Parts: sequence; structure tokens; C-alpha cells
Amino acid sequence: MAGDLAFMEQRKPTYTAVADRQAQILESLGIQEVDLLPNAAIQLVNTGNSFVIVPVRDVNVLKNMRPHQDRIAKISEALDLIGYYVFAIDPNDAQIDAKTRMFAPRYGIEEEAATGMAGGPLATYLYDILHIKKPEFKIEQGRYMKYPSPSLISVNLQIENGKITGLMAGGKGILKSRMVIDL
Repeated sequence: MAGDLAFMEQRKPTYTAVADRQAQILESLGIQEVDLLPNAAIQLVNTGNSFVIVPVRDVNVLKNMRPHQDRIAKISEALDLIGYYVFAIDPNDAQIDAKTRMFAPRYGIEEEAATGMAGGPLATYLYDILHIKKPEFKIEQGRYMKYPSPSLISVNLQIENGKITGLMAGGKGILKSRMVIDL
């Protein structure tokens, strides 16, 4: 905890190439190779939990993708993932480092509004793979859901001699509504 923010500690990243699964991953998201960010590979990243990080070329691709939950679940099972974390960098928003969507149907989550355990792997990808060398990243998630629920995830990297040794990912929860369920 830091004030009214809650953070989770995560480990240094490990990266696994998934080039042999790229066509399946793209098909499961309803996108094509042309929709990917040039010169940025899809990677499996683990900082305690595994996510496939998918870099798309812009927020329009992110916004308009039509994921096939059954296919994502099948690939997630085969690769032992929590799910996919798809991101775009929006050059028109200097306050946010990446805009994202998270799909984890293997765990019953079609799309999540805020996922610190996925924000950590993305921040390490931005640092190590895309060479955005900064110690803190701001990640927006939830804006492009069927019912938008934007969130802001902060990730603070622990860096020694230019290498990530761990990280803290989190943010602030805000109550938007209350519901009573009678059982």
C-alpha cells in the first residue's frame, strides 16, 4: 500500500518466443499480421504469471478487434497462460505509456478492466523489448470493453545495472456502483 494505492510485487521477467503460434494468436483476436506493431514480436512474458503480450499498431486495432474467447482459452491452456494482454501506444496521449485490453477466458474472464498482474509483464516488455528505458509506466485498461470501465495501472520497475530485478504494479480502486444479490 502507498496512500490509497495498492500494489503487488512481481518478479524479474522471463521471455519466451511464441512465433510458432503467431497465426493462431492473431486469428483468435480477429486481427491480421498487418495489424501488429512493426518490429515488435508477440512474446510470452512471465513475472510470476504468464501472459502473451500482443503489440498492435494503433488504438483503432485495439478498439475494433473481435476476440474469439474459445480460441484464446485453447491457446492459453496449451501455453499455460493467464491470458492475453494486447496493447497499443497512442502518440496522441503523452500521459499514458500504453492502452490495453486483457482477455483470460481460461479463467472465466472474457475481458478485464484492470489487471496489475498483466501490467507488470507489459511494462517489462516496454523496457526490455521496445527499449523504452524508464523506471515507471502508466497503463490504461478497460476503455474499449463492451461496457467501458477505464482504469490506470502504475508499474514501477526495480532496475539494477540496466536490468529489471523486480517490480511493483497497482493502482487505486474506485467504487462505481453497489449491488445487492439475494441468494
